[in-house]
Amino acid sequence: MDLSAAVLGAPVITADVVIGTATAPAGGGTDTDTALAITIPGALGVTASGTVVEVTATRGDTASSASAEIADVALGVLGTAVIDADVITAAVNCPQVGAQTADTTFVGLELFGEPVELLPNTPGVTASAAVTVPGLVGASLSATLTNVETTTADGATAIAVQATLTLTGSVAGGPLLEIPVGTVILAEAICERPLAATPTATPTQPTPSPTLPTAPPAGDPTQPPAPTATPTLPVTGDSGSGLWWLFGTGLALVVTGTAARLALRRTRTTLEG
Repeated sequence: MDLSAAVLGAPVITADVVIGTATAPAGGGTDTDTALAITIPGALGVTASGTVVEVTATRGDTASSASAEIADVALGVLGTAVIDADVITAAVNCPQVGAQTADTTFVGLELFGEPVELLPNTPGVTASAAVTVPGLVGASLSATLTNVETTTADGATAIAVQATLTLTGSVAGGPLLEIPVGTVILAEAICERPLAATPTATPTQPTPSPTLPTAPPAGDPTQPPAPTATPTLPVTGDSGSGLWWLFGTGLALVVTGTAARLALRRTRTTLEG
């Protein structure tokens, strides 16, 4: 209940209370409150009676849910009976897979003493009754009852009865005043779809780098080394035959060196070809 109204600065209605609440534990499990008497300590101009039979909320890995049930409810404002009911319930269910659901029920629901039927998610039912308020002429209290049953992809909400109250009247023959009084909610349940577990990422194996070929050693390993000519040192003497011998030896060296170069060149040509 969240009700408050004043006339000429003087409070005439005050009621602020929550009777029965349950919140599912964050780590999973169920929270429940049961068998609570409906009373409003410190209320002004408001009376209430009845029992909160049970309020419960559950959080699980694959579903969450909540429900509320009240019985023998009687709410009076400014000495007038506004709402009466034998049983009022609200329940929601939020599976991780599948449709979310929201349901409400009423047994013996009355507004200002008249039976009413509420249809979910419509403007509801409105009625009013004359009341006596000091300083207010022609005072009247009106109430609109609505019912909520909504679901989304992520959750569900069920409000069995939501009453919006308004006080009207005039002060000392002045214009008609409309004073918002507040709201009363009878049996509400809300749940959210559990989140799916986040899969563990598989570490990516590094791709091995290709092995680069080893550079061949400088030079051609198949090429034989060039032959080294070892010159024959001349022998010194004083006879004339020694000069001819020296000339022949030098010629032989020249021929030998030329032949060696030709042989080496042919060998290279053969290998390279």
